[in-house]
Amino acid sequence: MSLELRDEVLMLIDSKREDDYWDFKVKYHTNSADLLHDIICMANNRVDRDAYIIFGIVDRTYEVVGVRNDESRKTQQQMIDFLKDKKFVSGIRPKVELRSLMISGQEIDVLIIKNSTDTPYYLTEDYQDQGRRVRANFIYTRVGDTNTDINKSADINNVEYLWKKRFLLTRSPFEQVMKRLANKSEWKRDDDTYYNVYNPEFTITISDDDDEARGRSEFYAYTLTDSSTTYRNISIKYFGTQLYSGVVALLDGARYCTPTPDWGFLFFGKHRIDPDYSLKYFTKNSPSYKLNEFLFNDDDQEASFARRRFFGVVLLFESDFEKDAFLAYVEHEKNVFIHKFNSHAREFSWIEADTEKHREYIVSRLKTGEVLNQMLSDFRSIH
Repeated sequence: MSLELRDEVLMLIDSKREDDYWDFKVKYHTNSADLLHDIICMANNRVDRDAYIIFGIVDRTYEVVGVRNDESRKTQQQMIDFLKDKKFVSGIRPKVELRSLMISGQEIDVLIIKNSTDTPYYLTEDYQDQGRRVRANFIYTRVGDTNTDINKSADINNVEYLWKKRFLLTRSPFEQVMKRLANKSEWKRDDDTYYNVYNPEFTITISDDDDEARGRSEFYAYTLTDSSTTYRNISIKYFGTQLYSGVVALLDGARYCTPTPDWGFLFFGKHRIDPDYSLKYFTKNSPSYKLNEFLFNDDDQEASFARRRFFGVVLLFESDFEKDAFLAYVEHEKNVFIHKFNSHAREFSWIEADTEKHREYIVSRLKTGEVLNQMLSDFRSIH
C-alpha cells in the first residue's frame, strides 16, 4: 500500500495542480470546522474513488515542506475520534486513514478519505469553530479543484449524482452485483440458486461441472481434514445475461466452498522461462474473493476451521499492486525463500497420494504456501 500510495502522491505533486480527488495543504487545519468541511467534500467527490488531503505541500508552488514541525499535526486515531461525535445523517460517517510518507527528504501526511456508496454524507446538526460553521442538511461536494462553499449547498445535478451513487445507479450491472455481494442479507437461496431480494434480476447459480480433468484435488485440499474435492460451475447473471462464470471447489467433505484461487509463479532464473515455484492466491478486490466471502458461512465452525487452514497455504493480497510488489520482493530475496523452504520443519506425514512423486509435489506446494505467507507478513511489516 505504501509503495503504491507513494508513487501516486509523487505523480500528483508532479502534476502541479489540484483536482477532483486531491488537495494540498501546507499545514494541518487550525480550524476544525474547515477540516470537517474538507473531509465531507472529499467524501462526496464526483469521481467515485478514494480522495486525498495531502499535508506538507505548498498548494501553489507544490514545494514539499513536510509536517514534522506542524503543531496542529494529528494522528489517525485523533482523526477518527474527531469524526466520531459529529452528527452525520443515520450515524454513517466517512472512513479515513492517515498515512505518512517520506518524499524529497521530508515527512508528509496523506489523509485518505475512503470511497463509499454511502453518499451523500451530511450533518444533521450544525458544527462550528471560530466563526466557521458546517451547516446541517447542506450537501457539500468537490468539483474539479473547488469545494462547495461552506455557506452553500451543492448544485442539484451534483446532489442527484451522489444519491444515484448511493443506490448504485452509477454502476454497471456487474459492479452493482459485486457491491451487493457484501450484504448477504439481501440474498435468498433456492436450491443451488441465489437471488437478490431487492433486485431479483441478479442471480448466482452453482451447477454441475462436466470437466473430468478437474477431478484431482489441488494441493490446498490436503491441509484439510478431508482432502477430497468436488468441482462445480458458478455463474452470475443479470436478466439471464451471464456477467461472470468460474469454478468453485467443495473442500473438506463439502464443509467449505470457495472459488478456485489464481495461479502465481516465482522465477529465480535469468530468462524467466520456466517458473521455479508456484503459488495460489486471491486479491481482495477480485470477483473470486468477493464470492469466497459471500459463500462462506462464518457461523459454521467447521467451515471456519477449514477456511483458516486453506488460507494458511493460499495467499491473500490487498491488491494486484501488492501481489506484484511482493513477488518481486521474493524473487529479490530468493536466498531467504530457499533457506526458509529447505528448513521448513513440517513433514506433512499424513498426506496420502497415488505415487511418491505426487506426494512430493503436494508437499512442495504446501511448504511454498506456508513460507510465502510468512514472508508476506514480513513484507508488510517493512512496507
